[in-house]
Amino acid sequence: MATHTNFDATPFGGSVENTEFQFSRLYWHHIYSGPSPNQLDITSADAKTGWGQTTVHNWTIYDGVGPNAKLVARAQGLHLYAGTWHNTFNILFEIEGFKKSTLQVMGASVDEEGEWSIVGGTGEFAMARGVVTKKLHKKIDGGDIIELTIHGFCRKQITLTKSSPWGGNGGSVVVSDNPLKIESITILHEGVIGSIQYSYINQNGKRCTAGPWGSENPSRGEIVLGPGEIITQVSGTVTVHSNVQCVQTLKFVTNKQKTYGPYGNSANKKLGTPFSVMAPNGKAIVGFFGRTDKTFLNALGVYIA
Repeated sequence: MATHTNFDATPFGGSVENTEFQFSRLYWHHIYSGPSPNQLDITSADAKTGWGQTTVHNWTIYDGVGPNAKLVARAQGLHLYAGTWHNTFNILFEIEGFKKSTLQVMGASVDEEGEWSIVGGTGEFAMARGVVTKKLHKKIDGGDIIELTIHGFCRKQITLTKSSPWGGNGGSVVVSDNPLKIESITILHEGVIGSIQYSYINQNGKRCTAGPWGSENPSRGEIVLGPGEIITQVSGTVTVHSNVQCVQTLKFVTNKQKTYGPYGNSANKKLGTPFSVMAPNGKAIVGFFGRTDKTFLNALGVYIA
């Protein structure tokens, strides 16, 4: 890349992912006359060409059209006439979870239906791109109510958090390479969990395999997650086996209301100490770490993102 003293490019040390967002059935109030307009002309059109009229606006956006509709955002900016109306404005959100986040929007006005481009964003919508689709809902005194659908993508930094591990301190530490999404899991077990191996996509988009952590065992369990399926809960038990503390059973639950397992304890021995972890809403269990002495899975923890 060419360099210049006024420009600096620094590799980003974190990890990001594409986050899709969509807001439907929003209603923009475009009020251009009457006692309470939400736009104001600041320059007049040229008498010869008709160009140049510039209007600032503070349009309101609601989540419905009835008397109980809630104000969710404002579209603040300007539109000017240059043969057609050109719009450039920020959608500033006022609802919890997106408060003070913005979308930057540009585009030409259309009659009753059309699209504007999302060309940027801040806060929860950092580096957003997408479209705002507009459709006339109804005409009212002094203006229009326009139905909006906002659909786009933004870049969200990923933060991995660890939970536990559960089990003993035997063996060596085993970890994963910045996991982002689990694709499949293989568990070998006989009485206890002999080993775990899983494939995953890491935060650089690379397909990786971790494990097997442990040794061969006769009973085999395989989990292949379907499209859009993520693990939301992991539970199990830990026990002492052959004088070694290790993971005895494992069970996995996904967002598709599917349960896999429990695996282990095929000898129906007394269950050991239970453990369980559930990902918070909007997050997933994306990987594993733990300990193994190459005979047993001595301990297991999860990454959440």
